[in-house]
Amino acid sequence: MRLPKLFHSMYIKWTLAFVALLLIAQAMTAAFSFRAIISETSGILADKLMRKAALVLDLHDRGYEITESIMYELGDTDISVTFLGSHNGYTSYRNIISLEMVYRAGQGEFVLEHRNEPFHRVPYVLFDMRGQLVMLSPILPQNELTLFVDGIARAMVLNTVLSSAFVSAALLIIILKIRKITAATREVAKGNFNVELFTRNDDEIGELMRNFNTMTKELRQSEYLKKDFVSSVSHEFKTPITAIEGFARLLKSKDLTAEQYDEYTEIIVKETARLSNLSTNLLRLSLLDNSDFTPEASPFYIDEQLRSTILLLQRAWEEKNISFDIQAEEMLYNGNEELLSQVWINLLQNAIKFSPAGGTIAVKLSSISGHLLIEITNGGPGIAPLHKDKIFTRFYKDTKHNQDGNGLGLPIAKRIVELSKGEIGFSSEKGNTVFYVKLPK
Repeated sequence: MRLPKLFHSMYIKWTLAFVALLLIAQAMTAAFSFRAIISETSGILADKLMRKAALVLDLHDRGYEITESIMYELGDTDISVTFLGSHNGYTSYRNIISLEMVYRAGQGEFVLEHRNEPFHRVPYVLFDMRGQLVMLSPILPQNELTLFVDGIARAMVLNTVLSSAFVSAALLIIILKIRKITAATREVAKGNFNVELFTRNDDEIGELMRNFNTMTKELRQSEYLKKDFVSSVSHEFKTPITAIEGFARLLKSKDLTAEQYDEYTEIIVKETARLSNLSTNLLRLSLLDNSDFTPEASPFYIDEQLRSTILLLQRAWEEKNISFDIQAEEMLYNGNEELLSQVWINLLQNAIKFSPAGGTIAVKLSSISGHLLIEITNGGPGIAPLHKDKIFTRFYKDTKHNQDGNGLGLPIAKRIVELSKGEIGFSSEKGNTVFYVKLPK
């Protein structure tokens, strides 16, 4: 069954739930905490009735006529005297007076009994006064027990009302803050990431608002990176495509020499390879950025992998007459061999690219503090301070020294190392640049 729309409000539901729980707590408190006090008050009232019954009987024996006015003169404005007449005249009170009680009273006893009232029991006394039954009972609106119970009831009602009012006000403040956050999330859902919530509180709601601000800040940055990424990809694709299109048109000319033909086709092949490399790297980045992607690990010798990578790039370093200084002891490592091979390829290609002709590249593999440390050093021009914070940014290139490439090699290497629970970094000065990778054993 669907609730009315009114009860869809969290404020209404929380308020009603609190009032219900408060009433239950009040009832349990009255049932357990006040029971002993009520019983004690009832006992005091019963003792008072017994003493008054003995006094009334004594006065009657002395010849006084017992009437309601006599009771008032005795100061018992809260005690009622009821004359039941003969022992057979109790018929109208048979719902509270039994035949056994009448018999006991006729034997000279003061019979003390109780009748049930809401939340408590009221005592009364039955006794025989020379052939007629007399009942002493408290006047309900005036006796101590009724006044005490009524006081408790009023206090409980007042406590419920005041507590409900205070809690409702507190809930209203919380709900208003939640509604403020809800309105802000609607704006974010529409694509507005410039929403910011202001709070001075350090409570849970304040923390939620601050976390919301952090989220929108990250989303703004993510949106900026997304737009920048799309712009960079478009630019990277546009440049080689434009070159391929231009030189393909030139190839249609009938007046080309053999040298021009070879030059134009070489450029087309080069730009096509560049496009292919860019597409491959983008696909690789997409795979590595997938949150569900977990690289499989297997044991392999990382020193052998480094040497194999150097041999793989032999043509590039032989063209520049570069030599290698390799210091790599035998190391067995458990990781993804294919992905880490891509890290060494990217780092060594950069080292070869930026090393001067006839230079030396140092490759060192060592074990320190529970980690494998791989260092690749080249003697190139170094990384300018302006570029040091950006070299791991996607599509970023130092156009002064790096005309080729697409700016994805180092970001890919960084992501692979992160997936391997490792760390990648560098230190650079003119004539000496060291890239290092730390991998957990």
